[in-house]
Amino acid sequence: MAMKMICYGVSGNAFVDYFQMGETTTRRCVSFLTKGLVSCRPLANQYLRRPTKSDARNIVAMHERVHKIPGMMGSLDVTKVHWKRCPTAWKGQFQGREKVASIGLEAVTTFWHAAVEFPGTLNDINIWERSSLYESMIDGRHEELDFEFLVDGEVFDKLIYLVDGIYPPLTRFLSSESDPHTKLAFSFAQDQESHRKDAERGFGVLKLKFLSLMHPINLHHKDDIYYLVLASILMHNMM
Repeated sequence: MAMKMICYGVSGNAFVDYFQMGETTTRRCVSFLTKGLVSCRPLANQYLRRPTKSDARNIVAMHERVHKIPGMMGSLDVTKVHWKRCPTAWKGQFQGREKVASIGLEAVTTFWHAAVEFPGTLNDINIWERSSLYESMIDGRHEELDFEFLVDGEVFDKLIYLVDGIYPPLTRFLSSESDPHTKLAFSFAQDQESHRKDAERGFGVLKLKFLSLMHPINLHHKDDIYYLVLASILMHNMM
């Protein structure tokens, strides 16, 4: 029953007649299932873990094979999930320009990095400044994944991410040309923007697999939504 609610996004009221269970009980079932999946150490260590250097080489090789971009670890982007049961006192913090309360999810393509629990009023750069990926770049942990690769015969040793123009101009970020004037700059902007769509496609696939993330989430507690999103990513990575 909890899996049906997660995958099909149906309300708990749909099971009142068949399972003889109230809506509160069905929400508890979803919370127990998602928290159990995320808290299960063997599953979390396998499907929610930070990549190793060997994993990073495989990820870079995959993106180079698909996008022809050496050293690419993925596209970084943010999506929002609608929180239907957000308390009225919190709506000023969680209700952004979408005019509905929401929670932000920052992720990299293939979902090896995912950070949840950001209020919906924050934009991409505000979320980035609170991201665990940003912290790993600051404290040097991200350098454990780096290795040398060639671009037009020149050696580079910092893995890169495709981002949009709102992100800061870091050496690890490859953003598009905001105002291309030459044919080469225009071609680069087109290629970067088309390859960066991987992140949006990834969010779309995740939400289509688990329709509860596409529909307004009918859970009362923010922690329950945190576990719901992470459990969905865990099951997505298992498939």
